[in-house]
Amino acid sequence: MKTPTPFISRAEPLRPAMLALVAVAAALSGCATPQEKAIAAHCQAEGTRLIPLQTAAQQVMRPFRVGDRITGFRNTCKTITRDSKDEKGNAIKIRETVCRDDPIYEPVYEQRLVTEMVDLNQPRRQDFERACTAEALAKGMFSHLK
Repeated sequence: MKTPTPFISRAEPLRPAMLALVAVAAALSGCATPQEKAIAAHCQAEGTRLIPLQTAAQQVMRPFRVGDRITGFRNTCKTITRDSKDEKGNAIKIRETVCRDDPIYEPVYEQRLVTEMVDLNQPRRQDFERACTAEALAKGMFSHLK
């Protein structure tokens, strides 16, 4: 008879693309000069004004983390030295090794159909913002903010 593998339940969506985008944006915004930040804000506002949001619902399969499965055990040992007394009352040091088996966990994912809202105009807006940023830098827009 097969024993079921235990797992710890955690229902959380995995969105690597979203996390990567946020990480890149945070990394790049930290390195931008005040001029580049002002230009980016200006071009983003212009892009949103000229090319409005056009959202649509889209169903996609996404992996969801549903828990952890124990895949094995790692034996860890620790040597402890402690003070004690022998039967005559003399002070002695005792070295003791304590070992234990710690579980090794592996995440368990399940594919689920989810509905996501997507902006159909996002590619056009991003192209506009890139062109606007390049043009604004070339013209020296907000150059007084250096």
